[in-house]
Amino acid sequence: MINTKDLGVFENGNGGEITIQNNDVLLADQLYQQAYIALFGGNVEANTRGDEVAGQIRQDWWGNSYLFGNTPNKQFNSETERALNNNPLTSKGSINIINAVKTDLKYLSSVASVTVDATVLSAAKIVILITLTIPKNNQTAVMQITWDNAKNELIIDRTI
Repeated sequence: MINTKDLGVFENGNGGEITIQNNDVLLADQLYQQAYIALFGGNVEANTRGDEVAGQIRQDWWGNSYLFGNTPNKQFNSETERALNNNPLTSKGSINIINAVKTDLKYLSSVASVTVDATVLSAAKIVILITLTIPKNNQTAVMQITWDNAKNELIIDRTI
């Protein structure tokens, strides 16, 4: 297990939920929480460009400008979720999805090496396998998620 602390988030098939245990927010010791938020925590409607006009409705995630306005490499833009919604689940589509996952997880490269693979199960389902390895101690976390295009639903199958 990777020794990082983050909010415990679980996927219930209808969006991530913060884990509550004994009336308190559960902290998790797994880097995959960061991966989950990077892949599905931004706003799927639009990327933050940095030239948004004050007073106009923004389609990007509000935190990008308020928290990371001067550090675009830390902004969450849900390239992965957008790619899942806009690509057919074919070999070419899976390459686009893998590239989107890599883009969303690029910010983790300062703490872990990231490898991504995907397998198309059917015209409606794809499995994405993400391996995060911390080079200094060789600790690894593997996140396997299934995207169901027919239901527009994400399911985290397991973490190792």
